[in-house]
Amino acid sequence: ITLTRTTGAKGALEHRLKWKYDDKTFRLLGSDRIKLPLNQPVTVTVQARPGSAGVHSAILEIDDRRTEGVDKQVLTTVVVSKELAKPAYAFSASGSVQRNASKSYFVTVPEGAKTLEVALGGLAKDSQTRFIAISPYGVQMENSSTIFCYPNYPNPANTCRPDVRSYQDPQPGVWEIEVESRRTSPLLDNTYTLDTTLMGTVFDPAVTTIPEAKIGTPAPVSWKVTNGYAALDGTLGGGSLGSAKVTRPTIADGEQQVTTVTIGAGVERLDVAIGGTSDTGADLDLFVEKDGRTLGQSTSAGSAESVSLANPAAGTYTITVDAYAVPAGSTAYDYRDVYYSASLGSVEADGPVKLASGASAQVAAEVLVKSAAPAGRQFFGEVQLLNTRGTAAGTGSVIIESVTP
Repeated sequence: ITLTRTTGAKGALEHRLKWKYDDKTFRLLGSDRIKLPLNQPVTVTVQARPGSAGVHSAILEIDDRRTEGVDKQVLTTVVVSKELAKPAYAFSASGSVQRNASKSYFVTVPEGAKTLEVALGGLAKDSQTRFIAISPYGVQMENSSTIFCYPNYPNPANTCRPDVRSYQDPQPGVWEIEVESRRTSPLLDNTYTLDTTLMGTVFDPAVTTIPEAKIGTPAPVSWKVTNGYAALDGTLGGGSLGSAKVTRPTIADGEQQVTTVTIGAGVERLDVAIGGTSDTGADLDLFVEKDGRTLGQSTSAGSAESVSLANPAAGTYTITVDAYAVPAGSTAYDYRDVYYSASLGSVEADGPVKLASGASAQVAAEVLVKSAAPAGRQFFGEVQLLNTRGTAAGTGSVIIESVTP
């Protein structure tokens, strides 16, 4: 800590250093008396040795005993997180939080993690207790308004699952998981258990290609799946086929590129994704609109952006890619929009998959096409490796290049 006295006498004045509200985390490496000359910086060395994970704070008081009051207070804070490291790649905690209060936990997510899953359980009957995840950038991953994400609190507009949520490709660094009880919880003390787990499986190949599929005839596909994180006892799940547009355009700094996609009734999901820029320092943003209203956007500090709309209404959607910053002047990037509908066909996969951390296994599925692909688009399907809570630990994709009657 660097201290500079900017007022008072010209000579060096002695000040006392004293900790306030310290839980034995902090100590001074040196004397608790220092002399501060006028307008000359003086360095004070502080050591932090926390005894437990969490937030540790104290106030360092700098006081000239010959003057009234405390001259300066300096807040010192350290955060100690739990490493989500092998072999478990998990952290669990249990506790109790009072009505209208909160408690925070901190976990470190390593580089390359695929999925961060957070689950909240052990709640007493009628307890209104939720969790909110906060990324290393300090961004809340959920809407923290008081009407969202709480169990036992009815709200038709709530789409936030209260018991478990997952975050794909989580930002490496220290995440804060805040457990809080609503002011209307009928219980004063609200018990809970919190489970935080890193998951990640790699499908090889990531995208498998079927050169030709016949309408109504199942086509087999397979992948080798390797588990790089927490042990998994799950199932392989399929779903409806999608109609995909896949391109690799080039965009200039400051430019906006607009694409439209028209979908009919009965579409289950519309996914739009960009990434893989040739200029690795590029910052591209993604916006999805319908009838002049923004329905989704992705504006992180990089170029890997995605928007997913569940049960989208029939109509025409406008997709805008904005080149917020491209240091190289222009960059190529991967673009894909895909809408899923049972009327197009399906990927059939249903079987148990059990993988220890570091283990591999072969998985298989069948692709059934029900109709011809729309002009300029190709069929696209996915299988997901799901844990017992329904969280996807990994995804494998399949592309059908052509369809015959």
